[in-house]
Amino acid sequence: MIHVNHSLNPDTGKSGFIQVLKKCRMSDVSPIDDRQGTSMKDNLQVISINRKEFRSADKVAKKGIALFLLLTALFFFVSSLNAVEEEVEEVGEIKVIREGPPPLEDPQYLDLGTFVVNMPGDKYFLKSSIQLAFENSAAKEWLLARLPIAKDLIITHLNSITVEQFDDTKSRAVIKNDLQIRLNSLFPNKAVWEDSVPIRRILFLEFYRQ
Repeated sequence: MIHVNHSLNPDTGKSGFIQVLKKCRMSDVSPIDDRQGTSMKDNLQVISINRKEFRSADKVAKKGIALFLLLTALFFFVSSLNAVEEEVEEVGEIKVIREGPPPLEDPQYLDLGTFVVNMPGDKYFLKSSIQLAFENSAAKEWLLARLPIAKDLIITHLNSITVEQFDDTKSRAVIKNDLQIRLNSLFPNKAVWEDSVPIRRILFLEFYRQ
């Protein structure tokens, strides 16, 4: 607190009072201004630090997102490779499904030659080259000794095939089956080879109409 001496003369008192006011301004106002300036500098420094921290956090977040996307893409890539490998393994384990009866262990073939017959309606000729498959040589020799009978039976059967039957590819198996039954009916009921079905296959090497 500042004390004013009232015993001074008017002039001296006035000048002294002015000096006192100056001192008051310097002592009371200047420190406040300095503190305000310091506070503003501190605030600016804090703002600058916060901006740097925000930029740093933003960079970290972007790096984290990029890493996440990279790991996700890598996961799906590895998963697709595993799926392809599993599919290849499954394909490798697939068993071949054969159509028709199982293959013959020791087939023996008898070539009957080529047959050309008139089809019903006399518009087309049916041409077919046929072989018979046996598993017993004795049955083959038995039919070979009776080959004319077998060929006559085959010609009669082929001559009955209509154009519609020939054009239907599903009928090929039926034609073969009927011919096999007819040829096997030529064999005796009791034979030395003990085989109820001596002719195991009917093979068409040629089968077309003209």
